[in-house]
Amino acid sequence: MPMLPLIRFCAALLALSLAGCSGSGQMAPGTTVGTPVPGGLEYQREVSVRGDDHSYLLFVPTAQIGRSDLPLVVSLHGGGGNAREHDLFTRMRIKAATAGFVLLTPNGYRGTWNAGSCCAPAQTADIDHSAVIRAMLDDAERLVSVDDTRVFALGHSNGGMMAYRLACELSDRIAAIAANSAVMMDRDLDTTPPTQVFSCQPTRPVPILHLHGLADTCVPFAGGPSTGPAGGERPPVSDSIDFWVANNRCTLPPLLPTHVNGDARCETYTGCQDRAVVELCTVDGAGHVWPGTGANPSGETCGGSGTTDLDANDVIWAFFVDHPLS
Repeated sequence: MPMLPLIRFCAALLALSLAGCSGSGQMAPGTTVGTPVPGGLEYQREVSVRGDDHSYLLFVPTAQIGRSDLPLVVSLHGGGGNAREHDLFTRMRIKAATAGFVLLTPNGYRGTWNAGSCCAPAQTADIDHSAVIRAMLDDAERLVSVDDTRVFALGHSNGGMMAYRLACELSDRIAAIAANSAVMMDRDLDTTPPTQVFSCQPTRPVPILHLHGLADTCVPFAGGPSTGPAGGERPPVSDSIDFWVANNRCTLPPLLPTHVNGDARCETYTGCQDRAVVELCTVDGAGHVWPGTGANPSGETCGGSGTTDLDANDVIWAFFVDHPLS
């Protein structure tokens, strides 16, 4: 896309997103007719699971309207956020419009996801968010033709934790996941001894991409107490990586970085069953941020800085393209 139209598109998307933001993240009942928005059509939908209504946004790029077998990405916001804010924070709609995938952005329960031992209030209400996402995927497939082999999930912070849980519990549906500024929360480290909250038992090897700022204090890379609003003890990122390396039966550890740019580097575990690699990308000095935007809105709470040394949207989408459901 030429630079001037791209700038205009981004400005229009920003204005739309800001106009649609609400503190609660709640939306009107779902519609079956898409609303024209910059770059495509938007559907506002709700599903009911165990008596609770859960809403989401579905964005279909203009070039994909009416087409069949479309890739779909579930994009999960951080704790305290909502769907519209998350689309603006990640700029993932722009990536969807240019790359040609359907973007499903849900609203969590009162701004949170039950990813295991984090985060309240979804955790304390025992919301089955894996069932909720499954219901949303079923609902979205009534509106657009989705390629069942190209359904992916990504998330930031509490949303990244939930992406890990989806890899555990929806491995029949989710081809690959990307988690940013997150860890898998299958254990509660704030109890003595630590309590197993859920058992991660995927039915297949799941390709995993993990992105993390090394100066993040809300989800410390080496583990420890979180400085974020939810607080609590966090496991080291290595626990999550080690689990998925074992689950995917990867035989070759990273020998050389697969990507280096400035303070960013990526390492990939290969030789895995069904090509289900595990990739870890870190950015030295970066905080609890979405890499590529340069912004650090939670800097006062979570430390570090923003970064453009790694473009999360480009890296994530390239990873998804390489790892459809086999």
